[in-house]
Amino acid sequence: MTEIRILTFKAWREKRYVGLAEVLASLGPMLEGYRWQLIIDWLLSPQAEAITEATADSLVTTGRLIELFSVECQLIDGELVGYGDSPSVPEVRIRAFDSGYWDVQTDSLELVEKIVMLYPDAHELPEW
Repeated sequence: MTEIRILTFKAWREKRYVGLAEVLASLGPMLEGYRWQLIIDWLLSPQAEAITEATADSLVTTGRLIELFSVECQLIDGELVGYGDSPSVPEVRIRAFDSGYWDVQTDSLELVEKIVMLYPDAHELPEW
């Protein structure tokens, strides 16, 4: 069994918000086949209602999430639970924390290494 790791990194970079669409797109092919359950606690977007409806009670592909969150959208508090090969065992969790940080929980060493490469300020958290 691979160790589960939790990384956190800043969502604001040089006065620019790195949104969910950008985070997912930056991780690229590693998340292509994933389907996501989205739990929204607080979202700022002119399309908030459409996003909430599109993601309610169903799993959404990575591509669809990138589409939904690409236009003036800020997930302030919420969580995404990503399912890869197994529809019952989550492989990755991504959490927006107070619009200031993205937290990622995974046992994929490849994903951890990619996050550290893309977001050099990323560091480990002891718990979720």
